[in-house]
Parts: sequence; C-alpha cells; structure tokens
Amino acid sequence: MGLLCQLAAMAGWIAIAWGIGHGVSAMAAGRPPGMGLLVAAIGVLVRGIAAWAGDILLARAGQTMVNTARADLFETLSNAGAGWLGGADTGIRTAQIIDRTAKLEGYTAHWLPGMRLAVAGPVLILIAVATQTWLSAVLLMVSVMVLPLFIWLTASETAARARAQQAALDSLSGAFQSRAAQSGLIRAFRGIRRETAALEEASNQLRDRTMAILRVAFLSTAVLEFFASVSIALVAVYIGFKLLGVFPFGTGETLTLAEGLTALILAPEFFSPIRKLSSLHHDRADASAAAGMLSAWLDRSDAVPVKKLSPLPSAPALIFEDVSLGWGDGSPVVSGLTFEAYPGKVTALSGPSGSGKSTVLLALIGRARLVSGSVRIGAEHLNTGESLAESIAYIGQTPWLMEGTIRENIAIARPGATDADIADAAREAGILDFADDSRGGLDQKLARFGAGLSGGQRQRIALARALLRSAPILLMDEPTAHLDPDAEAGFLQKMKALATSRTVLVATHSDALIRACDTVVRLTPQNVPEVSEC
Repeated sequence: MGLLCQLAAMAGWIAIAWGIGHGVSAMAAGRPPGMGLLVAAIGVLVRGIAAWAGDILLARAGQTMVNTARADLFETLSNAGAGWLGGADTGIRTAQIIDRTAKLEGYTAHWLPGMRLAVAGPVLILIAVATQTWLSAVLLMVSVMVLPLFIWLTASETAARARAQQAALDSLSGAFQSRAAQSGLIRAFRGIRRETAALEEASNQLRDRTMAILRVAFLSTAVLEFFASVSIALVAVYIGFKLLGVFPFGTGETLTLAEGLTALILAPEFFSPIRKLSSLHHDRADASAAAGMLSAWLDRSDAVPVKKLSPLPSAPALIFEDVSLGWGDGSPVVSGLTFEAYPGKVTALSGPSGSGKSTVLLALIGRARLVSGSVRIGAEHLNTGESLAESIAYIGQTPWLMEGTIRENIAIARPGATDADIADAAREAGILDFADDSRGGLDQKLARFGAGLSGGQRQRIALARALLRSAPILLMDEPTAHLDPDAEAGFLQKMKALATSRTVLVATHSDALIRACDTVVRLTPQNVPEVSEC
C-alpha cells in the first residue's frame, strides 16, 4: 500500500506538469487557462495526500519489521537461555539486540519501497513524457542505462563499510556500559584517565568508520547528480531548439509549447526516485549487516526450546549421578559430578573460578545442557531441555534492581502478590531496618540499578523476593561476594532460616558461607568433585 501511495503521488506530479504546461500554453496564446490550472490543483492535492499516507504506511511497516525481529530474538533467547548470549559484554549484546534490530526499519520503510519505486516510477514518467515528445523520452531512457552498474558498485562498497561501522558501534556500546557499571572501582583505583582514553579510542574508531560511509554516500550522490543534470540539460536543449525551430536535424515530430513545457517539468521527476535510492543505500547496507548477524543467531541449532515443568508442591531432594554438563557446542564443562542436596539443608558448591559452579545451578533451570549422567528431582528425572524455573528462587551476587519503589522491586518475584504479602516478605528479610517510614518505607524510590544501596541492602531485597516467591528450591550464586563481614553474618542467618523449608544450593568462594553449610561439594579444575559434610 505504501508503494501504491508513492506511485499515486508521482501520478499527481504528472497531473501538475500537464496542467501547468497546457495552462501556460493557453495563456501564452491569449486564452484563459481553462482546465489546465484545475488539473494542476487536483494534482497538488493528490500528491500531498498520497505522499503523507505513504510515509505513514511505510513507517508502520518498518516498525512492524523491527517488532517482529525483536520478538523472534526474544523467543529464541527465552527458549535457549541467557547462556546463549555469553561471551560478550552486556553493552555489546544490548546494542546488538536493540540497535541492530532498529536498522531493519530502514530496509522495510525506505530501501525496499524506494527500490521498487526507482523501477516503476521512471517507467511511469517515461510513458507520460513519450506522450508529449518521444525523442525526449529516448534521451532520458538512454541516459539512465549507465546508472545500474554505478549503483551496484556503490552498494557493494557501502555494505562492507556498514558492517565495520556496526562492529565499531557494538564495541563502543560494550566499552561504555562496562565502564559505567564499574565507575566506582575505576575512581577508587584512579583509572579514570586510562579508561577515558580507551573510550576515546573506541569513539574515534566509530567516527572514522562512520565518515568512511559518508564519503561513499557523498561521492555516489555527486556522480548521480552529474548524470541527472546532464540528461535534463540535453532534454532542455532539445525542447528549446525545437520550439525555436532551429534544431539542426529532423525528428519526425512537431512539438508545441504545452508538450515541451510538460516534458520539461516531468524530466527532473524522472530522476527523483533514482536520486532517492542512491541516498538510501546506507539503509540497505545497515539492514544487511544487521540481518546477517541476527540470522546467525536465529539459525543456531543449539537454541533448543526449554520446557518449564510444573511447580513442585514441596522441597525435593536433588541427586546428581555421574553428571557431565556443557553449553551449546556439547563439550563438557563439568564432568563426573555426583552429590545429593536434601530439603532443610544448605549444600555448597565450592571451587576455583571456571570449575563449573554456576553451570550446575543453571542446569536446573535448563540453561546448561546435560551431556551425560542423571539428574533426579526426588524420584523424577530431569531431562535435557527441561527446567525447574517455576519451582526455583534465584539469588545472584549482584541482584538486578529496576528504577522504581522497593515495593515494585520485590513484587517482580510474584506480580500478583498483595501488599500484605510484600510487606511480610520485606519484614522477614530485614528490609524495614533501612527502609523505615522516615524514608518512605517500601514506597522509597530507588535510582536506576539501585544506585545508593549497599551490597547488604541489595541482598535483603533479593531475599525478600525469594520469600515472596515461596519456591521450594533456592539457588544462590556467590550471594555474599560484595558483603562486608557484618552484612555477611546477617545474610547467613537469614539463609539458614530459609533452608528449613527449602532445598538450598549455593555456589560460593566464601569460607564463612562454606562453614555455615551442611554439605560441601568441592569442584576441582579437573572437574572431579569431592563431597564432605561440614
């Protein structure tokens, strides 16, 4: 529909050219303009309405493309798990998911209809010109023959540079996000100048690659304008000499002022969609580069849908028997893992970084792949692609907090919870110790990412979420990593209270947390677990 509106706008221009040409010809002959000016006025109205409607329809089509791409990505991500996006900074992944999908809008809203209009539009104008003067139509047709090769060369060069520019944008996004997240540490270790220099280098790289694209765009536009100007000049010279009767050769046609003026007004419109297409090559290049990266994500064979099992009625025993776990390529990260975690007890997974502690936790929510062995949940087996997420509360070392009230941050664990349930969870987690009435209580506003809260306060909010969720299994990944000794002691006390009615599995390096656990599973770099009682 958007393309049809664009063609209707071009038909409106034909009406304008015909009306002006015949109206001016009539007045030059001393006659009233007659229908000429009326046709031109109708053409102006049609062109304006059609162009407006076309822009709206194409903008909607572009946004639909973006929304569809994002929905497909998030569906695949939901099926495959967050581990599927591992290996890059959060800023890079955000730029890839948000910014690169936004590049698809230009392809649908601008390039695709522009390419079709660049084919159909000149044909429509050429037919209109041929009805007035066939030789002018021939001149326009011959002049446009050299443009396809030039456009193809421009497109191939722009595509390569667009891929490099998007990679630089991803790099800058990742560098900025990681520095912003660790700004406190950067100030503490006096690394501001060093990190500023790193950001400046990434910014300069993006600038250089963006300017490279602009240079190609400006060069292609200049060359196209040159060909268009020469072609329009040839038509103007022919029509002028023909009307003056001094054209040196016979052409087999008689040209009137109305016909000549109509053809002259139509000639620039013949090149208009081609000019526009040349300026839209960066939209095509950006979309092609983005689609190449996004399609590789969507086509990954390891993006297996995760089946969420029904919530468990009570805390189960977790039994791992000679288990090997891995990620997308199937190579095991953890091998020969055997241990048991029982309700009412806290089981710790200990070991150096990279030994697979977090992988074991993620296996229970279907994010890590079961390569071999058996995982039993009570008497039932947990198969590859199955998730206990509906029965799990998860606490990480840096709980995610959104901009909003403390109440809203707790409620995300169970959106349908009542205010009384949220208040009970907050009270039991000790949140009211720092969120008292003088500060607004649970309606106290938190800044983005919970800025201003200490590590212990963040973990109390995470505990409140776990309490509100009332899940029979509690998984914790380095929950005391950023806590001081006093805050850690308070957290351990709350953890022991939570364990009375839950199966608790903790991945940790903390000696204090290990001593507080009932069972310790020590993972070694060789992935040979050692199980001991505390």
